[in-house]
Amino acid sequence: MKNILAICLIIVAFGLSSMVVLGQQTSDREKLIKVAGLLEQKPLDNSAKELRSWAITYLATTRDVRFVICSGDLTKPLLDKNSKYGAEIFAQYTIGMAAFKLGNPDKKDDEDAAQIAGFKSALRSYKALVKLDPKAKTAGMDGLITKRDKNQLPSLVANVGCGKS
Repeated sequence: MKNILAICLIIVAFGLSSMVVLGQQTSDREKLIKVAGLLEQKPLDNSAKELRSWAITYLATTRDVRFVICSGDLTKPLLDKNSKYGAEIFAQYTIGMAAFKLGNPDKKDDEDAAQIAGFKSALRSYKALVKLDPKAKTAGMDGLITKRDKNQLPSLVANVGCGKS
């Protein structure tokens, strides 16, 4: 009888600890989605650096979401060496992709949609940065905004082939 009681207690304890872990993962997922939106709107907020750091660390260590970081001409404007905020903009691209996948679990394998979401997130952040600091303006990012406004991002992403095996 004592053995059965001990086994039941172990099962209950294991179940409760699993619920805590799952609850924590859910809150981290939700937090990332909220952080993505905040950083798009207020990329230089007092808490932005800390939130960006948390998000990148979370993405580097979690198994909750996977995404492809594209390279080449399409991401060149995000990594412009002359950009005062290139690191923040590129971080927003990755955070935006992950937020899209976490917020749209039915599209977690749609790498093109995630890429587009990442670029759009980075562009929203860029526009907010330029409002705060007009010296943040770069020709490459302005070119991406023009392409976004002409709805050319989907074809550009598809042609680059990020996420294709």
